[in-house]
Amino acid sequence: MMLERKRFTGAIKRGDDAFALEFDVWSGEDGRLSIEAQPLDKQAIFRLQGAMGEPGSYSESLILEGASADGTTFFSDTVELQGARVGTRKNSVMVEARKAKVTLDCTETAEAPLVRLWFRSFKAFRNPTVTMSLGKVCVGGEQKPSSEDEMSGHVVLQALERVNIDDWLKQAGEFLTFMHLGLAFAHGGRLQTPRKDVIVGNRWEATYYGGRGFRRSLAPIHYLNQGPFIKALAKRFDYPKPFPDMLWTAVGWLHNDNSFDEGRFLMSMTALETVVEHVIPKTLTTVIPRADFKAVRSRLLAALAECRLEKTPEEIFEGKLKSLNRRSLSQKIQTLRDHYGLSKDVFSDHAIIHVIKARNDIVHTGELSTHRDLWTKEVFVRELIALIVFQELGYEGPYESYVNGYRTVHPPSPQDQPASSGVEASGAPVA
Repeated sequence: MMLERKRFTGAIKRGDDAFALEFDVWSGEDGRLSIEAQPLDKQAIFRLQGAMGEPGSYSESLILEGASADGTTFFSDTVELQGARVGTRKNSVMVEARKAKVTLDCTETAEAPLVRLWFRSFKAFRNPTVTMSLGKVCVGGEQKPSSEDEMSGHVVLQALERVNIDDWLKQAGEFLTFMHLGLAFAHGGRLQTPRKDVIVGNRWEATYYGGRGFRRSLAPIHYLNQGPFIKALAKRFDYPKPFPDMLWTAVGWLHNDNSFDEGRFLMSMTALETVVEHVIPKTLTTVIPRADFKAVRSRLLAALAECRLEKTPEEIFEGKLKSLNRRSLSQKIQTLRDHYGLSKDVFSDHAIIHVIKARNDIVHTGELSTHRDLWTKEVFVRELIALIVFQELGYEGPYESYVNGYRTVHPPSPQDQPASSGVEASGAPVA
């Protein structure tokens, strides 16, 4: 649904200052919201211009709100002043909204409450409808989006029966966020969302988001076979054990379309370190249990105190002694691999040490000490994280593998293999 051009009467606000304003709002097939302000008093423009800030400083968000003659309402508290025309026949301001909500009546009444999140350049085929606790889920998209910026693809959730609308909308919003993150992972890149729809009865609430589309790379799920993964996502949302949010943060680090190999590789290593520090149990990141180390640390600190060093050297050595119980990064990654039961042949100790050496070279010297293929190392890290995401989701279907050459992997059924540390034979994540 596109938003036809409408004239709104309302106000634009900066802090305690409010100025009456008429403005037009519309959106096209690209899902972008356009705002055109009508002439404004010159003194009001001068007051608003202060929101642009000085070079090198933060700009200030404005509030824009209004209503049209047919009852449609507009509200945004993230409006940015892009420029102003002063001294011409029509003094006016140019504004954009990072996020804006438009509420209006539809010509048809929805049978049940519905929420829908749109994407840019999302590829999909004919995915089956999935039923979960909140209702029916449908994910769609284009097989060949014309550009990275095309408004293509969506996830829809519709309630199955009469529900407490406030509770349902809250949970539905959380579900859309979860699906957004999961589908971005499957897509192999950041998924910009231009609009979210909430339709209850004949009321349509459209929330528009500014932004652009992004490139995708090394999608772990083929767009022609997303059905099993979508089913796993919906099932995982209903599972009592919370999904580790920092794992989605790590996936976000991977979605970097920087053209420099070094930049992308360092981002992938940041993603891996995020997983290491936040996903595996803390007890697996120390050399010995923390309780046992307390006595060792006390004896070492006592021995250091007997050396009677100057204050600065003593503080440096004291800091190093306190961190002695931490495993090295390579040991933590090896522990991560073993915790999830991943292949020691593919993710060998030797390969892990090599990616860390490459990371250290770039971070500490700005260059590689020897020629190393950073692309294959980036692929190595992405696959390691992808397999961990699969296990945490309880996904056991086919996936695209890129380590040591491209292929589609069809894992054996749960009944044909023992349960790993990350997932039960039933396909549910282990508590």
